[in-house]
Amino acid sequence: MSRTLRIETAAVFKPLLAPARYKGAWGGRGSGKSHFFAELAIKDSIIDRALRTVCIREVQKSLKHSAKSLIEAKLSEYGLGERDGFKVYSDTIKTPGDGIIIFQGMQDHTADSIKSLEGFHRAWVEEAQSLSPLSMQLLRPTIRWESARLGLKSEMHFSWN
Repeated sequence: MSRTLRIETAAVFKPLLAPARYKGAWGGRGSGKSHFFAELAIKDSIIDRALRTVCIREVQKSLKHSAKSLIEAKLSEYGLGERDGFKVYSDTIKTPGDGIIIFQGMQDHTADSIKSLEGFHRAWVEEAQSLSPLSMQLLRPTIRWESARLGLKSEMHFSWN
């Protein structure tokens, strides 16, 4: 028996559901932007099998300072787990169809090390107001995946206060 997952989207975020290279949400604490992007990462992972997503902060000294706990909470809220293709590990979340969500700090990347993110389909930059110009310069040409056959293109999501 299959089940239907229903994720409600606040009206203010509905324009961000359309495909776009860049998506951004600015607001104060409690405005729902991080929850929206966490839910979008989950939804996109279900729809686009094998989706590779990287969640980024400028400085991330530990996973405690990442979006990982919020995404885990959303998986729990929606009752999604291994039977649905999601498996939570200490540093990553495996998603349906061999997809993955990873968590990175940009401050530690160089032009050479950023190449490890080539082939990723989505980047979500949390606390984007702190992203340095160098980090953006490194990230933009790296998250450049597209498949004409599948009709999919990479997207970069930004949330900031």
